[in-house]
Amino acid sequence: MDSRIAKAFSDIALDSCLSFGEGDRLRIQAEPPHRTLVHEIAAGAWDRGAREVRVDWGDSRLSRIYFDKAKEDRFDEAPTWVGNDGKMFVDEGWCVISLKGDEDPAALDGVAPGRLQRHQRSRALALGPYRDAIMSNKIPWTVLPVATEAWAKAVFTASGRPLVGDPETALWEVLVPILRLDRPDPAAALRKHSEELAARAKRLSELHLAEVHFTGPGTDLRIGLSPRSRWGGAGATTPEGRFFLPNHPTEEIFTSPDNRLAEGRVACTRPVKVLGETVLGGWFEFHEGRVVASGAKKGAATLARYLDVDPGASRLGEVAIVDSFGPIWTSGFVFDNILLDENASCHIALGSAYVDVFEGADAMNAEERAAAGYNEALVHTDFMIGSPEVDVEGTRLDGTIIKILEGGKFVA
Repeated sequence: MDSRIAKAFSDIALDSCLSFGEGDRLRIQAEPPHRTLVHEIAAGAWDRGAREVRVDWGDSRLSRIYFDKAKEDRFDEAPTWVGNDGKMFVDEGWCVISLKGDEDPAALDGVAPGRLQRHQRSRALALGPYRDAIMSNKIPWTVLPVATEAWAKAVFTASGRPLVGDPETALWEVLVPILRLDRPDPAAALRKHSEELAARAKRLSELHLAEVHFTGPGTDLRIGLSPRSRWGGAGATTPEGRFFLPNHPTEEIFTSPDNRLAEGRVACTRPVKVLGETVLGGWFEFHEGRVVASGAKKGAATLARYLDVDPGASRLGEVAIVDSFGPIWTSGFVFDNILLDENASCHIALGSAYVDVFEGADAMNAEERAAAGYNEALVHTDFMIGSPEVDVEGTRLDGTIIKILEGGKFVA
């Protein structure tokens, strides 16, 4: 990739997304095709006075061998080092960069879903403190997309676009403006965008909404909010006051609702990977906050299996509002990558709630959280439900109706 873009990517990741500085420890999660950017980020971290830099390489093809070959009982217990490493990252306050861009998007296609479910559950249990630290922003973390050849081919094919020249370069040409790396000062552009999202979230919080209502093709869903629900957008802050951006790009404002208060039906507007399988045309029906029916054009059985991972997997931990006229949706591409697709449209998440947008949750015990409607789960998966055909209204405590999105566009 272009060296200028690689440098801008690294600077954004370290400075704008992590506020990385002298004495910090950095964990980078990546796949082999990300090597060029991993080297650039590592060099930037050392230049900024890093105490340690650790790279954890993922390999989806090696994972496929494991899922196909390992004995059945291997999926029910995570190795000791998984939990030990997670505890170390939390105790020592590591910063985390996760680079997302599959070396082989189809590597896990056809894997026995039961094996994936059991693996995910055992790892989630072992990584409980680490997952809690991520969800409650105790350590700074960020996720960014990286173009790869195979992922690029899948994106162009799924989006009905012709492949010309080098697919990876072509995908970078799509991603660069989405990441605002084409601006004269990318950091300033990202800072301005983050401030706009934060201001929008503040306006919604000040409305003290009791409910948000999504309507559109196949969708008529009411989601009840807690008096503790607060809207967040773009940035987050550690307990020590350190600012970071969990996702880049980000176009959402979001909150954690009352997990007992969702009623109606909702249709998914983009595919999403669930337990390694791409689910297409998904839908859910909610009653008293819980998914009571679900289906999909493709992947219905896997979707049902996900909902059975634990009790919290069938309830909402997040609702997010995204303007469908943002750069990701208007690019016209379907990325089959949750980081990008969740920031293309409104979405809901089945699974864990976020502490920082549920006032007081960090001071509650498990029983108090449950009584307040805060969702606890081993998983958290976003499902896209927005489009230019979806409207969103909010109901205030006094019954006043406020239009939030009209024709997919923010009007609040």
